[in-house]
Amino acid sequence: MKNHFKIIAILLFAFIFSKCTSDAVIPDAKELGLEQQDSNSFIGKIRIQNSEIRYSVKAKSELVFTVIIEINKKSIQADINYQNESLFIDGHNIILTEKEKQSILTLGGTISNYLLETKKGEILMTEYTLLSLMEYWAKSPPDYTYTKRVIEAEVNTTNLKSRNEGITCIRKNTYVNAEYDDSRGNHSDRIRVGSKARDNYGCMGRCGGDCGRWWIPSAWTKDCLDHDQCSNVNFSSGGGSDRNCGDEFNEAADDYVFGVLRGCRG
Repeated sequence: MKNHFKIIAILLFAFIFSKCTSDAVIPDAKELGLEQQDSNSFIGKIRIQNSEIRYSVKAKSELVFTVIIEINKKSIQADINYQNESLFIDGHNIILTEKEKQSILTLGGTISNYLLETKKGEILMTEYTLLSLMEYWAKSPPDYTYTKRVIEAEVNTTNLKSRNEGITCIRKNTYVNAEYDDSRGNHSDRIRVGSKARDNYGCMGRCGGDCGRWWIPSAWTKDCLDHDQCSNVNFSSGGGSDRNCGDEFNEAADDYVFGVLRGCRG
């Protein structure tokens, strides 16, 4: 566990840049509603934009963590195992509104600013896991239903030919085929990794919103590129019914959580 903590600390510290906190108001633990913070947990409760949010991450063992986010009495839980790179998500069939997703992103930014100021970027696996899942959940397609899901990450060796590539790293400024399906059929679009498609769709292929909500590193992978392009073409971030990109969102789950540790950093 200590080795994994050290790896994450080095990775995150390497991605810090001087402008991160220049204009930010650094919160203290009380403003975060932080109730418990130690090497095995990070727990709190806060009200943001009229949403009540409870957040919790606990280490069940050296490489196994449980994350719970409850917003307005809607609860999502994930069990993450870094040893075998498996992920179990139970969303209790909830649907998050766009406002609730924005509140989760706002909380994630507040937590990241707090950690950057208090720990100079050397955050623990508990905290990194919490922030990774918060960003993933907050980027779900409109009207996406969170069900029970089990994901086991695999290494792809098929030269980007399959739709679900497990975790396949991609590099900025290279061209990769984004493959997805929607109500119009199957598609394969040639995309430059890291390019900007339109507003809020910069950094195509990055696992996370646009070019980075927070200072923590994120993965650049094929599944995330597929989801980015599907969402871009179908205007999934604009609200309304979205039946098109839910499967691409599902396929990107392991990329969000395990991609950075795999070395998929663009």
